[in-house]
Amino acid sequence: MKTMHINLQKARWFMVMIIAALQLTSCENDFKDAPTPDASKPPVITSVSEVSEDVVVTQGVLNGTYIIRGEYLGSLLKVYFNGYQTGFNPALVTDNVAFVTVPEQAPYVNQSNILRLETLGGSVEYDFSLLTITEFTEETVDGVKLVHLMGGDFTDTDTVTFVSGSEEDGNLVELEAEIVSISPELVTVKVPDGVEQAYIYLATTRGAVARSDSYGFSYSIYIDDLHPDWTVGEWGGTHELYSTEHAIGQYSIKCIREAWSGFTFWVPNIPFDEFDAITVSVYGTGAPGDTVTLAINDFDGAATHQPIELIPGEWNKVVIPLMDFYPNGAPSTIFRLDFQESSNTGLAEYIFYIDDFGFL
Repeated sequence: MKTMHINLQKARWFMVMIIAALQLTSCENDFKDAPTPDASKPPVITSVSEVSEDVVVTQGVLNGTYIIRGEYLGSLLKVYFNGYQTGFNPALVTDNVAFVTVPEQAPYVNQSNILRLETLGGSVEYDFSLLTITEFTEETVDGVKLVHLMGGDFTDTDTVTFVSGSEEDGNLVELEAEIVSISPELVTVKVPDGVEQAYIYLATTRGAVARSDSYGFSYSIYIDDLHPDWTVGEWGGTHELYSTEHAIGQYSIKCIREAWSGFTFWVPNIPFDEFDAITVSVYGTGAPGDTVTLAINDFDGAATHQPIELIPGEWNKVVIPLMDFYPNGAPSTIFRLDFQESSNTGLAEYIFYIDDFGFL
């Protein structure tokens, strides 16, 4: 699939892609023996292509660089995307070709979708919409993981694909997601089974492809199965390691706890400074206000252990920065994590579920 290039330093990216584009035979021909610009006639746009593969598109991405082809472009003065002006290098403009970069600040939702050129001879407008993914959020509904992609203009969304690994490393995996809903500013998809970490690519029928930030885990502890380096144990209760009752995906861990009892994960020393946060989803079956406390390194007295709400009948996904456990100085390693029932209501039994557990 085509790779969408975003979130790079604009100037450096522009020059690298221009050099690459000028190596293309078609672009070399456009710049060879360029005739003297004709400033007496208004400009004409015949096509717009994204620069890395020189493929014709009718939608661009923020910070993307494009080749405009047409006639009478040599006296180019101004370029606008949806009314927002962008700069250009006059040395990369001929009567038939102009290289331009879409500004990161250009508006992209609820716009007229117009690329406008102004020259000494007049102006021209061309149908050209803009695409970007600004962020995403996650949600679990009835055990199904959903991702909500935010940004726009998503009107012409065609596919959403979760991509991990690379061809160079021989581990490329591309999993197309089922699209649940599409609006100009929001696309919701089901996360394909088996995805732990990936980038999300949204492709449109207009030829544009936008890429999200990284989705998922840097290191998973439990997603349908326990990481082979980890072991589990408990006190004051029982558990099922592969419960299907309230699973995200195929399995979750069912914890049946007595008051203040706990469920333990052990691992041989994970470097503390390799990760930023712990994330976990928990499912409650009791009363509103029930909690479980996530404790680190065998209830280390120097740590601030973190309470997690058990919402009855719902998955509650939390992300806890590791520095929240150690605001006054971190240890070198993590060797144990505990989920201790902490509702303080004195009941004989509490049941909750653990899934999608790992480090970010």
